[in-house]
Amino acid sequence: MDNEEISQPRMSVDLNAVKHNYEELRKKANGAEVCPVVKSNAYGLGALEMVKALRECGCKNFYVSTAKEGADVRKKFPDIQINVLNGPSEQTMPLFRAARLTPVLNNPEQLEIWEKEKSKNSDTGCIINIETGFNRLGFKEQDWDLLTPERLRENKVSLVMSHLSCAGDDQSDPSVQKQNKHQFDVYKKMLKRFEGIPGSLALDAMMVNNSGAKISQIRSGAALCGINVWPGKLNLEPVMTIEAPVLQTEQIKKGDTVGYGATFTAEKDTKIAVLGIGYSNGIPRSLSNKGKVFFSDGDNMYEAPIVGRISMGLLNCDVTNVPEKALQTKKASIINKKYTINDLCVDADRLDSEIMCSFSAMDIKYVSNAREEKQKTSQIGLLRKNCLGR
Repeated sequence: MDNEEISQPRMSVDLNAVKHNYEELRKKANGAEVCPVVKSNAYGLGALEMVKALRECGCKNFYVSTAKEGADVRKKFPDIQINVLNGPSEQTMPLFRAARLTPVLNNPEQLEIWEKEKSKNSDTGCIINIETGFNRLGFKEQDWDLLTPERLRENKVSLVMSHLSCAGDDQSDPSVQKQNKHQFDVYKKMLKRFEGIPGSLALDAMMVNNSGAKISQIRSGAALCGINVWPGKLNLEPVMTIEAPVLQTEQIKKGDTVGYGATFTAEKDTKIAVLGIGYSNGIPRSLSNKGKVFFSDGDNMYEAPIVGRISMGLLNCDVTNVPEKALQTKKASIINKKYTINDLCVDADRLDSEIMCSFSAMDIKYVSNAREEKQKTSQIGLLRKNCLGR
């Protein structure tokens, strides 16, 4: 942590780490193209800044969820390909045309809309999503006959893609192995059926691919943001830190209680710090009485357990053993380079990308080349549980 005082919760995003993670994925991709997924405001980290950083690495192909997201990115980046995972509707087709967005077509209805409403003279092609066993989006096998060679050619289909449901789960589980095998079998059948068109899967699929299936394009979102579910196989760097201001410190006596429900009782005289951050900022309430925060004096990091229930905009921590020099900074870190988003999610028993998407209404400070590059208030306002990266 630096010495700058803060008055409200703040997230810092290390753009150098983002670039490192992108290059690490490229090394592991066996020649496949790596395409960042920057949906839901890049998992809460800021889509425009993420695209800018990755564009500097030479990346020109990105995925978003909605046409609105794509149009917002297009305003700043006229020279990249922007693929829209949710596909088109009659209402969003004007955005697709105006912003030159590439749709992922997920069903026969979207194919018909695209054929009817696309710009006649446009060079914009499309991507076909094939359902292989996830049962979420994608053309089911009984609809493949609609995708004739003529139709594929006329619509400039550049890619066929799918998504595995269990690639990020425990690979020693027989049911996971069975599901992966089934989906890879259908994926290979898809590649044979649409011979000559490259295939795309998400990063987790590449990491568990022992089927011999050719993956020409890898889609990655969470890993670029520093979420590493493959620590022994991928050398990813943490991207984000979160800090919160210390609003007050106080001494409580043995037997005193803390917070709603009086769920914490001091077993001895205890020094308590109150931080200006809570569940409205995305801190999981499940960390009440079991999570931790950190204070730094510039040389050392000191752990302080969370005590009492986390409330809407506040949490309490026990700083009895934190040196005064570290407390004088008047801030604590919730996530840092040593206690990462992965660690917090384990303690909270929550999905990593879900928690990332719930960090709302925070200042974001972007850091690059070991110096502060820009700071701005970003009203992230993302829907919880709407940002699954795999």
